[in-house]
Amino acid sequence: MAKLAKGRAFDIRDYGSKNAGLTNTFRVLGWKPALPVVFLDLLKGFFGPWIAMRLCEMQVAAGGADYSHWVPLVAGILVILGHSFTCFAGFRGGKGVLAALGVFLALCPITALSCFGVWVVLTATTKYVSVGSIGACVALAAISTLGFLGMPFPPEKINLGLWITCLLVAVFVIVKHKANIKRLMNGTENGFGSKRKK
Repeated sequence: MAKLAKGRAFDIRDYGSKNAGLTNTFRVLGWKPALPVVFLDLLKGFFGPWIAMRLCEMQVAAGGADYSHWVPLVAGILVILGHSFTCFAGFRGGKGVLAALGVFLALCPITALSCFGVWVVLTATTKYVSVGSIGACVALAAISTLGFLGMPFPPEKINLGLWITCLLVAVFVIVKHKANIKRLMNGTENGFGSKRKK
């Protein structure tokens, strides 16, 4: 990707925030090289649990045991961990935001889209992607809890396993943003646009 964008090969983790995720790709290489990152991370996150769900359905249709209550959840967690600690890049990956969005689009799409809406609003108003990402994680924990408690919003049922998965992923992604949180507190976090709020 770097070679196509800049005409030479280099490790993007040596530049900017030294992260292999979308935001740093956008800052270092521009929006065109960042687009494939968006689609690949989302598809990677989505198809992990989605394939697991289809395999579980085939298992049940063949008269086997139903593992759909936990296998897709494990698949989703493994996708996020594999993205964040990829063995193909020295176990240094992204923060898992887009991969997590893809995972929950497969597992609980209404909750996922609601959290994406929170991300859009916070990122647009504060000019900080990290604020949007952290806020979306807080929303994931809150909205999934409402679904687990049977509240009318979101209008989809969140079972115990999915609820725990939502909480674990939310905490994990927020912890991955610890450096961003420190920079936000110090007023040194990189934002987008000329108008940035501390």
